[in-house]
Amino acid sequence: MNERNHRAPRPSLLADDSGAIMVVGVFMAMLLTGFLYYIIGIGNTIIFRERMQDAADAIAFSGAVMHARGMNLIALINIVMALLVSILFAMRLVQWALFAAAVLTFWAPPLSAALANAGNFIRNLANTYQNSIVEPALRLGHSAEDIIRTTWPYLAQTRVVISTLDGTYRPPVTAGFIHPMVDHPLPVHPVDIHSTCMHAAEPLSQFLAFPLGLLGGSVLSWAVRLLDETMALFFCPRNDSSMRPYEIDPGDGSCNDGMPGQDCEYVQIRGIVIGNPPFQANERGVSMAAWGRSTGGGSGVFSTLGNLARVGLAQAEYYYEGDEARDEWTWHMYWRARFRRFTMPTNPLGISGAIGAGINLDAVNGVIVH
Repeated sequence: MNERNHRAPRPSLLADDSGAIMVVGVFMAMLLTGFLYYIIGIGNTIIFRERMQDAADAIAFSGAVMHARGMNLIALINIVMALLVSILFAMRLVQWALFAAAVLTFWAPPLSAALANAGNFIRNLANTYQNSIVEPALRLGHSAEDIIRTTWPYLAQTRVVISTLDGTYRPPVTAGFIHPMVDHPLPVHPVDIHSTCMHAAEPLSQFLAFPLGLLGGSVLSWAVRLLDETMALFFCPRNDSSMRPYEIDPGDGSCNDGMPGQDCEYVQIRGIVIGNPPFQANERGVSMAAWGRSTGGGSGVFSTLGNLARVGLAQAEYYYEGDEARDEWTWHMYWRARFRRFTMPTNPLGISGAIGAGINLDAVNGVIVH
């Protein structure tokens, strides 16, 4: 019994290995906690970066869509103006057809007089229509296109600002805008009213010259062109500068004039958003995981991600989707918007250097792949 109750002597401190797993567990817990803080800090920064990019994409595409709608609205006004003039041309054709029939039926005075009276009635009706409807409508259309040309970029910029302030991307976005700014109007300019008359005469000319299509396409094309020029010459309203339509600005033919259709760059809309993500908590977590070492300065990963997350950049464009010649681009509603790979314009907004800490505008094109 005494031998069974006798306790074995305790091992020395160096030889005692009880509780070793607990010590290892403590160090593993500290290590895993550090990894967790590091992952959360970097992960949150990347998430905010993606949210900033989403905001930049949204405002760039929104700006391009607004500009495309402005161009389509100008095209719609041109189409309506041409339609009104086309109705006038049809009335003039009927008028002169009645006069010609009155001359050819001289051998039947009653019939000739009736045709002449009908021609006079149509002429008076056409004159009233021209003075009361066509010319005021052309002036109104010209003024509306001029207003759209100059104010539509303001509307696009306003929509972008509202979209960044309505809470959709807040936080982290604090401000956003598109480039070019509001002082860059839509790429159109007024042309001679002869352009409206030529477009107004085209459907009537194609209808009248349709039988000549049996002689060949070249004959039909020549006849249509001749009828277009004839009706535009004799039936077109007076060349008043207040009734001119707007067409595509020809630009200077270079790739840097910002005009569409130069086979090198369409009209670009660049979205820029600025935000202030809550980096402090993320940085403290990463600093704890790094045992107190600094993580916000220098060229570390966290610093680079943090600086990039403060600015979001994206690019879109509005362009003409049809196959028509350049001078037809404001007579068809084929303007569309799409994303483009981002490229920083030269000296944007008249400044150079950096936007936010560590973001060099001159080097952005070399690192942005969005």
